[in-house]
Amino acid sequence: MPRPSRWNEIVEAAAEAFRTNGFAATSLEDIASAVGIWKGSLYHYINSKEDLLFAVVRGPAEEILKQIQELSETDLPPTEKIRRATRSHVKVLESNFVYASVYLQEIAGRRKLPEWTAMDREYLDLLESIVREGVESGEFSAVTNPRIATLALIGSLNWLTHWYRPGGPLHADEISDQFCDLFLGGLIVRTPRSKSKPNQKAATPSPTVTPLKTTKPRAKRTA
Repeated sequence: MPRPSRWNEIVEAAAEAFRTNGFAATSLEDIASAVGIWKGSLYHYINSKEDLLFAVVRGPAEEILKQIQELSETDLPPTEKIRRATRSHVKVLESNFVYASVYLQEIAGRRKLPEWTAMDREYLDLLESIVREGVESGEFSAVTNPRIATLALIGSLNWLTHWYRPGGPLHADEISDQFCDLFLGGLIVRTPRSKSKPNQKAATPSPTVTPLKTTKPRAKRTA
């Protein structure tokens, strides 16, 4: 009978080690020890430490990209697309917290391999296209720079891995909604206060009241 695979345990141990100590400072001995196997046994599963790194980060990276791809093809208004993109981003970070943390720490923006660089760029471009769509339709402010706005949103969401703790008092849905409200609050076009709302009658101006003229009594002549 073949021995049961230890692959899932190995990937989990690698993720914890990479997040805690960093990829460069983690050795295969560290990972093997955490699993309770000899270092040589790891080579039944991998060829190098990099194989473990990519096994750790591939799941959340592909999931978050797939969701933005599907969302970008819908006919939803840009505001709703941004809200759903924000929720899915936070959800992926929450459900794959350690793995996603390793991705942001070791892969994102580091140009390790063309494959990962292309995935990062596609996610950024798709989200930016949603912001650009909102600007062009008049739903978002015309002064918005879509690239800067998109980078600001992604950066804010990714920073969750530095302070958010799954299982804590803050729920992922609540966090994503607050992020989205703050972000959309700076994008959505608002009607100036001086303009009346549609179908609302203008207030009737108060009539001008002309003050009564008063005549001063003439001074009496004295002899």
